[in-house]
Amino acid sequence: MRESNFASPALIGACVWNRRALDTASPLPLLNSLTHLTYLTSTSPRIREILTSDGGLERLLRLLRDFCVSLPPPPENPSAIYGLLPPCYPRSPPIPTLNSKSFDRHAAYRFSLAFQSVVNIGVRGPEPIRSHV
Repeated sequence: MRESNFASPALIGACVWNRRALDTASPLPLLNSLTHLTYLTSTSPRIREILTSDGGLERLLRLLRDFCVSLPPPPENPSAIYGLLPPCYPRSPPIPTLNSKSFDRHAAYRFSLAFQSVVNIGVRGPEPIRSHV
């Protein structure tokens, strides 16, 4: 009979996580660390407690703030984003460009993972941790 492949992440989670993983400036290792951290914050109460005590939560919030500061300003009419403008509204034709300014999908994904980790800490943590978040 084969053994089960099940392993409890709460038992190995505290040994696997290291706060220094959030301090990297390279986008790919940070993306990997945030992906791992999102899973750990959703499953391990010990990881959520460690993040609030060692400054990891503040680093996640700094990542969120840096992404929001780097965004371009919103359009004059927010309905234009979703295509909700009435047909009679004057529209400017799109300007053709060779090198259009592309959206940084990696930065948006890092923001999403950092936000999900903060939400996991705030929703699933005990009362002192929730009040801290």
